[in-house]
Amino acid sequence: MRGSGVIPVVVLAAWLVLGAGAGPVPDAARLSDAAFTAGGRGAQLIEAGRALEMSGQRDEALADYTQALESHALDRDGQARALFARGLLLDGMDRLDDALKDYGAALVLSPKFAAALNNRANVYRRLHRFAEAERDYRASLAAGNPQTQYPYYGLGQIAEARGKPEQARRFYAQALAAAPGFVLASQKLAALNVPEVIHLQPPRAVAQAQKTASPAVLRPPTPKPGPIRLRPPEAVPASYDRSSPALKPALDQTGMGTQIQLGAWRSEAEATQGWNRAVARADGVLGGYSPHIVAVDLPGAGRYYRLRVTTDKNQARSLCDALKAKGLACIPARD
Repeated sequence: MRGSGVIPVVVLAAWLVLGAGAGPVPDAARLSDAAFTAGGRGAQLIEAGRALEMSGQRDEALADYTQALESHALDRDGQARALFARGLLLDGMDRLDDALKDYGAALVLSPKFAAALNNRANVYRRLHRFAEAERDYRASLAAGNPQTQYPYYGLGQIAEARGKPEQARRFYAQALAAAPGFVLASQKLAALNVPEVIHLQPPRAVAQAQKTASPAVLRPPTPKPGPIRLRPPEAVPASYDRSSPALKPALDQTGMGTQIQLGAWRSEAEATQGWNRAVARADGVLGGYSPHIVAVDLPGAGRYYRLRVTTDKNQARSLCDALKAKGLACIPARD
């Protein structure tokens, strides 16, 4: 791999599962590649930065990523990965110009870095620099991006912004063909396939008659007299907790569908903050989903609060892929 200028797109996955008690780190996010294990101090700083980022300490994570890059302890591939990691963090902090610089520097070191091309295209698109965004999405596809649904989806967004619905439909259809469970693409495609509303005009004679006729006055039906029966308010169940926080799903769907876990924290308040950060960073991926916080007592570790969402079984994998592409952690819930 080293020296080829090609870096696998597995770096799209989250680098570390959020918080303790969230289960084992996925293989795609393990720090076992030669670029980091050979990096010594630089690799340690990158690990520390990722852990800080996942716990919400972004400024501290940024400092560690920067120190790792300035340590000169990473080889060429390691530097490209570190620049990508820092760019992803800056992207999530809405420091888009700085993110562009880091993605660009990573691509100087590894021109066929498909994930960096895709993510730089995302930033260009958010800045309405559509020509540059389109160039990078197509370059990501040409570089062999194994998750083609993301550049196709981005190209669809550009076409839609340019007022080209037919072209947008084709790109969204390609995204959906690459990942049949890709919820965002199916929603976009469904919205674009809504038939145009046709307004029928009445014949001229009818229209003229409507103009000259007196307006009709509609009256409500006369109610029939009878006794009025008032019902007492429903009794509040004894188990109802009046102190429950506002952050609850509209319908507790535990046991329905498939749950995925976004992280685990020591307190419910931290889990709530984790949800807010995930929604802000997900750029619409979590739209329509509600959080579910599960308290669990782990032997020898204490209590943790796991943050989860419930989705359709067929969409769980594509939802996790979409979240990982945004630099968020996501694993299947195991209980």
